[in-house]
Amino acid sequence: MRYTDRQQQLRIRIRYAIFLVSGLIIGLILGILIGRNSKQRTRSEPYLYTQIEHTLELPASETTSLIYENYWNFISMSYIMVGTDREDCLLYKISANVPRHDYDLERFYLDDDGYMRYSSDTVPKTRIGLDISNFQGEIDWETLGKEREIDFIMMRVGYRGYSEGGLMLDDAFDANAQAAEEQKIDIGVYFFSQAVSYEEGVEEAEFVLSNIKERKITYPVVIDTEKMEVDGARANDITNEERTDAIVGFCETIKEAGYTPMIYANRNWYAQNLDMDRLGEYQLWLAQYANVPDFPYRFTGWQYTSEGTVPGISGVVDLNLWFPQ
Repeated sequence: MRYTDRQQQLRIRIRYAIFLVSGLIIGLILGILIGRNSKQRTRSEPYLYTQIEHTLELPASETTSLIYENYWNFISMSYIMVGTDREDCLLYKISANVPRHDYDLERFYLDDDGYMRYSSDTVPKTRIGLDISNFQGEIDWETLGKEREIDFIMMRVGYRGYSEGGLMLDDAFDANAQAAEEQKIDIGVYFFSQAVSYEEGVEEAEFVLSNIKERKITYPVVIDTEKMEVDGARANDITNEERTDAIVGFCETIKEAGYTPMIYANRNWYAQNLDMDRLGEYQLWLAQYANVPDFPYRFTGWQYTSEGTVPGISGVVDLNLWFPQ
């Protein structure tokens, strides 16, 4: 290559490097400016950055595209984005006090049987599980027990009524738990919460403990917190502080009884309706129906579909990928 050609190539590389560094610097500065708009920590009211303009107005060019990508890469590392459109999404600051996961998203895959897997030399074999309730109807436990790909089942032990607040046992829990034990399938349990205070969280935990004391529970005991799609549900409009209080009451009580407490919620609910600073010590079960989990915090379980099918259960069922702890 002639000297002049080498000089031209060198100038091109230097120009590209300048573009790259400029984009990174601009993205960093914009992120810092967003962060400085509020000194409020993400506690009982997760801070929503709706009043901050996070749209860049730059002329179209290769440099502009690079700056945009660097900017949004920074945003996605620092905020949970709620919404499908970058320009209109809601931004929630990721708590620095909650451990992040280190999963490689490229290592999630569907196996030949249609179950989600995670392949890594540094992570022991993941497990596949179902979560069921009386809505699954009659289950052919002998057939289900022969499905070797299913490692465990999370069962709804009960729920609190969304209007009057009474505590109810799932109609199928005792029969399902007995059948699973006979098939030597590991089980955990979850309780659908409508608690509005710390005391009600404790009450829900005590109800669960009274109904599992004769069972062999080898997986976590979970509080399921989510929005009821009905008007007037008692826990829909409580504050994030009250909701978090209820979860803490539940988890503390379960832990004191010698079981592993866990929290179940979907991705956006974690970001918008819980004070994650207070919940970081507990295991998380993430609900997000996607090809890969878009969630920053460390999670043990991932409910990746509600449209799964397995032998022994008619209709669809939730499927979960579980990481060893």
